[in-house]
Amino acid sequence: MIFSDRVGDRDKRFSGFNRLVRARFFALFVPLTLLNIAALMLANSLFINVEQVKQQALVQAAIEVGTNLAQHDLATVMSHLEFLTASEHVESFLNNGIDDSKAHIEREFLNLANTSQLYDQIRLIAPSGMELVRIDYFDGQAVPVVPELLQDKSKRYYFQEAVAITTDKMYISALDLNVENGVIEQPLKPMIRFAKPLRDENGELRGVIVLNYFANLLLDKFRNQMMFAPGEGALLNKDGYWLSSQDPSQEWGFMLEHKQSFGLESPELWQAISLAEKGSVENSNGLVTFATVHPIKDINKKVANRDHFIDEWRIIIVNTNWGLGPTLVLSKMKFLYPALIIYPIGLILIWFWARASVGRKCAELKLKNLNNTLKLRVAERTKELAVIKDVTILSMATLAETRDNETGQHLRRTQTYVKLLAQELQKHPDFQDILSEKTIDLLYKSAPLHDIGKVGIPDEILLKPAKLSDFEFEIMKRHTTYGSNAISSSINTLTHELTENDGPTFLQFAQDIAHYHHEKWDGSGYPNGLSGDDIPVAARIMAIADVFDALSCKRVYKEAFGRDKTETIMFEGSGTHFDPRMIDAFSRISESFWEVKALFEDDPPEVTNGCIERFPVEYAQLISMGQGI
Repeated sequence: MIFSDRVGDRDKRFSGFNRLVRARFFALFVPLTLLNIAALMLANSLFINVEQVKQQALVQAAIEVGTNLAQHDLATVMSHLEFLTASEHVESFLNNGIDDSKAHIEREFLNLANTSQLYDQIRLIAPSGMELVRIDYFDGQAVPVVPELLQDKSKRYYFQEAVAITTDKMYISALDLNVENGVIEQPLKPMIRFAKPLRDENGELRGVIVLNYFANLLLDKFRNQMMFAPGEGALLNKDGYWLSSQDPSQEWGFMLEHKQSFGLESPELWQAISLAEKGSVENSNGLVTFATVHPIKDINKKVANRDHFIDEWRIIIVNTNWGLGPTLVLSKMKFLYPALIIYPIGLILIWFWARASVGRKCAELKLKNLNNTLKLRVAERTKELAVIKDVTILSMATLAETRDNETGQHLRRTQTYVKLLAQELQKHPDFQDILSEKTIDLLYKSAPLHDIGKVGIPDEILLKPAKLSDFEFEIMKRHTTYGSNAISSSINTLTHELTENDGPTFLQFAQDIAHYHHEKWDGSGYPNGLSGDDIPVAARIMAIADVFDALSCKRVYKEAFGRDKTETIMFEGSGTHFDPRMIDAFSRISESFWEVKALFEDDPPEVTNGCIERFPVEYAQLISMGQGI
């Protein structure tokens, strides 16, 4: 009996101990488990967010690349059309009907068609609508059409739209399928037609040039780009019809019998897309990201037709995997659960946070690099021109400074004087329309080239450390003509690029400055003896800057003139050497000139090969040696 009681007490104590162990275990296990579950859910959410950011970055990159590809291709076509309409052979043929000019036109059209391989047809059409020259691209080769097969296009919509244009703009058709004799051509041939009228000085129509662009080239590039997007990509026209789809049977519903369109298939979604420039909408199919395509920059400045079919495209990408993310992530992370119980919660959260942060930054950096690369490719021609301009300024200015061995800060001072004086002249009613901010910037850039012509002066004259003879001075005066001719040659080389800009370029201002900055208001200057307003404004401004710098700065043959003496000489030149209006402006800002001089003060001058800087002859008489040019 006693033994039985002892056994019962032992069992009760053992049972109570187990209950305490279980209670303590669950007291720690339950919150620990809940914390780990919460951490797992948080990590899962962060992981999904990273994946979604990556996917959206790829989607946005695909949309931007698709848009820029379209901009690049269509800009190329427009530049080709501008080139052909400016052809002297086209103008000669339309005005004089010379057969030799027609042969030149055919060769130009053939060369463009064969080298670019962008066009189904290139045509020159008479005002009557009759084709004069036509090049067809057939079986990989451009061929001219014989006169007997040329057609009357007076009834075609693109001809009628083009002849109605009275400005220097062009007509661009919608992207549709090519139709021959009222029947859609097979196999399907997507086409965009570019047309521009040719008018004489009196505005009379002389002809129309039409380019039939192979739009399939653009669509193929778009389809290739969409292969890298995380979803199904499509291109829609302004009415919601497919121009490109992963299911080709859906395309061209506005011309084919099936009449399928995105707008009919998903009317509510299409309404949201058509009312916004860009965005994303989540629906049962996944995440739909869309953007409006503007393949032609500044379309209102370049295209005449009011219905800009080509400016209303939409790119859409449907990411069908968007809603499956959480399930996929959880299934992949189940094997990590035992490790999540062992490792500290903080370590897990930090790891996922770091992964999310780095993932976002990597996705953003990848998108940024992609955009930069794309901009370099699409804008290559524009950047090449900018580089040419900057290199020209730097090279020519450095060449002039090195050749004449002028004082170190002379070019900086004179170009700053030019800018200050031009800004002050902006306030004068005679110069308000001439001196815009853009013009002042160009004057500032071109001012360092004022003495570029000195590179053509023989060393024995340019570097002579004594007064020049009359014969030597006559040779020295030629530097204005040398500089003007050199810059004129550069302008002629870049004729096509210069015609794309509105107004003069820095080279044209530089030519005026180099050629005329030694002309005088009273007509006693050189090289042409111009007077008054016949002297270009840029040269008149440069003359004041150049003479002021020569007077106020120390040279190897003279000390710097003081402020009173310098300004007295400047004011005495009003109405003889200088434009009185400009001297008045100089008088108001002379303090700024002296501040610039102090800012860009010369280093102590040294004689190198006996070289000295020269300045206008009437002021040289005030100096003990040297003769001005």
